[in-house]
Amino acid sequence: MKEKNVLQKFARRMRELRKMKKMSQEKLAEKADISLTFIGYLERAEKNPTLTTLNKIAKALDMSLSEILGFSDDKKISHADTQTLDKAIKILTQAVTEAEEYKKGK
Repeated sequence: MKEKNVLQKFARRMRELRKMKKMSQEKLAEKADISLTFIGYLERAEKNPTLTTLNKIAKALDMSLSEILGFSDDKKISHADTQTLDKAIKILTQAVTEAEEYKKGK
């Protein structure tokens, strides 16, 4: 994968994650302790962030470093996808709770 292509994919992912979290560039810059200008450079794929910067961004988005770097193909993250995942997590959590209650009842 060419360097510019990787930067563009990261830029797109970062912007999508920020928007998914309903966060402005200003708020992300503040939470990550990074300049607003640099956030703009990253989202336009004009700068290559360090691991330290990536970690700051991940923490500001309440995500792990591996989660923000988890981009592949050119699929967009959509709000519907996160809603589906949230529903699935709730269903699985409920199933685990019910299984534990069933075991206690035996």
